[in-house]
Amino acid sequence: MKNKNLHNITSTGFKTPDNYFKTFDEKIASKLNNSNSLSDIKSTGYSVPSDYFETFNEKVLEQLKPKKDTKVVSLLNWKKVAYISGIAASILLAFNIFYNNPEKIDFEALETASIESYLNDEDLSSYDIASYLNDDDLSKDVFIDNKLSEESLEDYLLQNSTIEDLIID
Repeated sequence: MKNKNLHNITSTGFKTPDNYFKTFDEKIASKLNNSNSLSDIKSTGYSVPSDYFETFNEKVLEQLKPKKDTKVVSLLNWKKVAYISGIAASILLAFNIFYNNPEKIDFEALETASIESYLNDEDLSSYDIASYLNDDDLSKDVFIDNKLSEESLEDYLLQNSTIEDLIID
């Protein structure tokens, strides 16, 4: 409903007959004084079915009985969620395996200082270090072919050891 012209309305739209409110009291008083009008009414207009009050309790108890449980259908099916998340995880794993090409690490790329710091920090015994080496690494030829001069050995010991390491008990 459009209310564009509400400011132009001059009348309410409701009308009453002439002299309605002047004769209203008289009309009500005459109806109340006239007792014939109430005695002329034969029925109230309402009727009750037969045996209504005798069967009323049974009907109420029947409605109060517990009804059968209805099946609850979940909107979120966990089997489907697990299935879809498994597919998503496998796709993500395949993507990471095939498209993530890490740089190959070889021993030439490692610095000697980082290897030494690892060995010092891990407190490895000689048996632990030997377990990392295979038979080819421990052959006699490897140790015989490496000829170290006394000067290089002294320099190494002075730079990489402390006095406590050099003292023999």
